[in-house]
Amino acid sequence: MEDIDAIVIGIPTQFHADAAIKAAKAGKHVLCEKPMARTLADCRAMMAAHEQAGTTLGIGFVRRFDPNWGIVRRLVHEGRAGHPCMWRRIIVGAAPGPPNYGEWYSQSKFSDGPLTESASHDVDFLLYTFGDVANVTAHMEHVGPNGDVLDNCIVILQFVNGDRALLQWSWCLPRGATAGFRGMDVIGPEGCIHEPRQDGEQWVVDVSLPDGVETIPFENERNAETWSMGQMNDFIAAIREGRPTRSTGEDGYRAQEVYLAAVRSMEEGRRIDLPLE
Repeated sequence: MEDIDAIVIGIPTQFHADAAIKAAKAGKHVLCEKPMARTLADCRAMMAAHEQAGTTLGIGFVRRFDPNWGIVRRLVHEGRAGHPCMWRRIIVGAAPGPPNYGEWYSQSKFSDGPLTESASHDVDFLLYTFGDVANVTAHMEHVGPNGDVLDNCIVILQFVNGDRALLQWSWCLPRGATAGFRGMDVIGPEGCIHEPRQDGEQWVVDVSLPDGVETIPFENERNAETWSMGQMNDFIAAIREGRPTRSTGEDGYRAQEVYLAAVRSMEEGRRIDLPLE
């Protein structure tokens, strides 16, 4: 396998750590699908293996390359909603399944359910936007007809900087059913940043302010710098340039730490402070 320089790990989460560590020992760079691994110990072992091997370890948090979320992040940093603000995100549907996905997504033997398999994108982007999480409060349960994972998850993140996030990710519906609403916004003392939308052929984001609504146009293209192609090109450039990827093993660790704090909050019925270790 000397002609192979790098691999992409896209197998069930249960097997990420083993594959990533074996790749490092073979001298291969790795772009690992999110979530990074199921335990913090496995996350640390993955990072240590690649640091020792001198190879690149990137994590597949593609939202960092998403212009749609990027414009909201920019407006948050510009203070358009004010401070402290709360980023709200609600997604409810059915567990992934055939023909496009394997049943393993909703089986606790292989997966931890929607808060990691799907919402880890959101958690990472929130960390990318607001910085470190101070504490986590969560309610999680199994409700749906598919599998046995905790499939109905409501989480409140309090960030060190005072901002907050409210996430509901649920796979509780039967396949074929749809929820009454879903979406995101950012609310604060200055106004509300709405979820971006398409107005004809132009993408826009509305900011609701005391004196009316400001509509801001932006480019939302899929090209070599955005979405999956942008992430892959960043991974390749990181290898060639000897620099970290935009989303690193440390980022994968931090996102998984939030999930594990949410589980502990659910189990103990209290707010959980970070870091866990």
